[in-house]
Amino acid sequence: MEAEAGKDAVRDTVIRMIAVVVITGASGVLYFRDNVLNLRMIASQFLTSGVTAGIAYAALGLPRRRDGFVALLIWYVVWTFFVERPGWHIGVMNLVYVVGIAAAVYVYALFIRKGIVRGALQRVAAAGVVTALANAVITVILGLTSRVALFASAGFFASTVFRNLQYGTLVGIGIGVGAELAELLIRRLNRSAGTA
Repeated sequence: MEAEAGKDAVRDTVIRMIAVVVITGASGVLYFRDNVLNLRMIASQFLTSGVTAGIAYAALGLPRRRDGFVALLIWYVVWTFFVERPGWHIGVMNLVYVVGIAAAVYVYALFIRKGIVRGALQRVAAAGVVTALANAVITVILGLTSRVALFASAGFFASTVFRNLQYGTLVGIGIGVGAELAELLIRRLNRSAGTA
């Protein structure tokens, strides 16, 4: 019986992660086509946020949260040292981004657990709002570490924050739809296993 429960927990974790990554990445492809694969383009945050959010969302379902933190740390190392060209600014940027998106997913899950948002549309909207705010905060923090942003005009910096609010909303909606799809699949699998 414990082995079955362990298999179900692993299955649920994988479903949560894959659904969030696929839906968030696919929503980016719908808007920006193959630009989501170019790490030099801002549209790539659909893919990187999707992976970060997928890992964070899957980790929330784990019995031991530290496993989720380890998974996020591994993703950060892979993204920073193997996907990007490593450097001080890239390391800081990726760290801020991973922590920010993971915190947004945690707040989103907290809203659901506390019953602040109830219906599927409210949950998706909440994911959009929370991720938009996280993106804005991430942009401000990264702006403070960038010489280009520090010496840019206030209008340019404000437009960058606003643009990231918009992208964060779209990314968050993808995260929310992915989370809803994951939970629907998990419920269906559990019902079919219960009737078998």
